[in-house]
Amino acid sequence: MAIAESALPTPSDQSTPASNIGPKDVSTGLSKYKKIRWKKYDPKKRRLESRSNQFVLWTPPTGQTDGDGDDDPERKPSPCKGGCDKGKDNTASPWCHQAITMASPLQPLPLNGTRVDPFMYFPIKATDCVRDTMDYFITICSGFPEDSSVPGPVNPHLSLLLPYALKHPILFESMIAVCRASVLLSLDRPALEDAAFIQHRGNAIAGLNTKIRTNQCTDDDALLTATMLMTLEYLMGNHSAVQMHCEGLEKMLQLRGPLGQEGKETDWAKFVRHGLTGYKALGSFVTGRPPDIPPESIGYLKETFEELSLDKPLAYPEPPFDPDLCTILSRLPPGLSDVCLKCRISVQMIMMLGAVAGATTLLGTKSLLDGVSVPLSSSDDCLFDVRRQQSMVQALLSSLQRMSLTSVVPVELSLTSGLISYMFQLRSLTPLNLFYDPILRRFIATLPAQPKPTCVEEQHAFIWASMAVAGVLALRVAPMPSSHAVFDHVLDLFPEARDWRRLNKILCGFFWTNDIGAHWKTVWEAAMRRREFLLHRNKDPKSRPHMVTAEMPEHDFEGIRRHIEGAPRVMREMSEAMGLCPFHRRGD
Repeated sequence: MAIAESALPTPSDQSTPASNIGPKDVSTGLSKYKKIRWKKYDPKKRRLESRSNQFVLWTPPTGQTDGDGDDDPERKPSPCKGGCDKGKDNTASPWCHQAITMASPLQPLPLNGTRVDPFMYFPIKATDCVRDTMDYFITICSGFPEDSSVPGPVNPHLSLLLPYALKHPILFESMIAVCRASVLLSLDRPALEDAAFIQHRGNAIAGLNTKIRTNQCTDDDALLTATMLMTLEYLMGNHSAVQMHCEGLEKMLQLRGPLGQEGKETDWAKFVRHGLTGYKALGSFVTGRPPDIPPESIGYLKETFEELSLDKPLAYPEPPFDPDLCTILSRLPPGLSDVCLKCRISVQMIMMLGAVAGATTLLGTKSLLDGVSVPLSSSDDCLFDVRRQQSMVQALLSSLQRMSLTSVVPVELSLTSGLISYMFQLRSLTPLNLFYDPILRRFIATLPAQPKPTCVEEQHAFIWASMAVAGVLALRVAPMPSSHAVFDHVLDLFPEARDWRRLNKILCGFFWTNDIGAHWKTVWEAAMRRREFLLHRNKDPKSRPHMVTAEMPEHDFEGIRRHIEGAPRVMREMSEAMGLCPFHRRGD
C-alpha cells in the first residue's frame, strides 16, 4: 500500500498567464509540474503527527523545480519566490502558508466508516433525494414503539424490512415514494408537483406491473410493494386507487396461499402477515366495507356494523317512531334529538348517535360530563380498559366513515363530519398524525361549500359540526391550507355564531365536554380575530396583506416528525379494533 503525494504548479506558474508562454516554454511547460512521488507505507512506523491527526497528511510541493530534489522524500520546503524572507511579513502571499504540512483534503471519517457506506448499497441510483429520504425513514422508524408481533429490541422495519428492501428495487422505490410524499404532505406541499416523487412512484408502479406478469407475482416484495402503493394513494386522498390496490392485494393473497408453514413461522413471515392485516383494515376503513374476519380472530367491527344495521340499506322512519328509537332519542342531547325528530335522519344515524353518546359516557374523565368518570381498579384493568376504549373509538370511526360514504342527505353528511371530528377530540386533544390528513382535507373541501340550511334545527347541527371540524383542524401540528375557511363560512352565514354566549348555548345542545368546550372557545377567538382583521383591511386599503398570516406559526420540524411517525401506530390500532389482529385470538 502506498501514499500518493500530488504535485501542484509553483507559485510562479500560477502568476504567469498562458499567453506569455513562448514556443520554447511549450515543450518544457510540463516539467514545471512535479512528478508523483510514492512512499512505501509501513504500519509499524507512525508519523509524529499521527497522535494529533489520524488521517493522511499532505505536503504541497514547493516552488523549487530542480530535478535533484524530486526524489528526496524528506526535502523541506524552500522559501517562496517573490521576496518572502524570514524577517518579512508573509501574509501577502497565500502560497507561503500552503508550503507547510496540513491535513489531507479528505474529510475526517466518523466511526472508521466511509462516506459511501459499503454496508448500505442502494438498489437504485443514490441521488440526494434517495439518501435524504432513507435517512428520514430510519429516523422515523427509530421512534416507532416496539412491535409485539416480532420479538427483538430493534424495530422490525429496520431489522427486517430495510435489509429486504435493499435487495428488491421496486419495494425500495415504493418506500422512497411513500416517505417522500409523507414529508411533502406534512409540509403542505403538493406531492404531484415534485419531480423526484413522480419518478419514484412511476418506477414502483411500472416495476410492480412487470412483476405481476411473471411467475414471481405473489412474492413478498410484490405484496409489500402493493401495500406501499396503497398507503401512498390513501395519503394523497385517492380512495378509488386504494380500493383498486385492495382488490388486487386480495387476489394476490388468494394465489399465494398461506404465507408460512404452520408451526414454523419465521419472524419475517410474522412481520409480513401482520403488515398485510393492517392494510386489510385500511382498505376496510376507506371503502366502508366490513373486513373479512379470520376464523380465529374476534370480529369487533363486523359485530359493530351488524348492531348499527350498517350492513343494510339506510332506512328513514316516519312518526310514530319505534319504541327502541324513542329510547335512544331520549338519551341524546336536546339539540340532536330535535334534529332527529324534525329532519330527515335514518335509523342507522340515530343508532350511531346513541353509540357516540355511550362512548362519551364511557370515555369520560373528570372534566367530561360534569365530572362523571370511569373508575379503574388495577393496572391490569387499566390496560384492558385502554385497549377496549381504543377498540371502541376505532370501531365508531370506521362506522362513521361508512356512514359518510353511504348517505346522501346533507344534514347526515354534516353530522358525520362533526361526529368524526368530535371522536378525534374525545379520545384526546393531542395533535393528529399524518394518517388523518386525508379526512381533514375532505372536511375543508366539503363544509365551506354547503349552503345555509333552511330549518333552524338543521342550522344548529351545521354550526356544531363546523365547530367540531374547526376544533380538530386546530390540533394539527401546522395549519393546513384553507383550514380557516370552515369556520369563516359559519361566521359569514350565522350572526349568532359571532357571539360566544349564544354560540355556547347552541353547542351545549349537542355532544359537549368541558375540555373540548375550552378548546373550541380558543378556536372561536382566533377565528373572530381573523375576521375582524379582514374587515378592517377591507375598509383600510393601506393595511398590509401579510399581516393576515403574521401569527401563523413556523414549521416545527420535531412536531412534523411526530406527525409522520404516529401514522403506523394508528394502523395497528385500527387492525386491533376491527378484530383483524391475528395476535388477539378469540377467548383471550
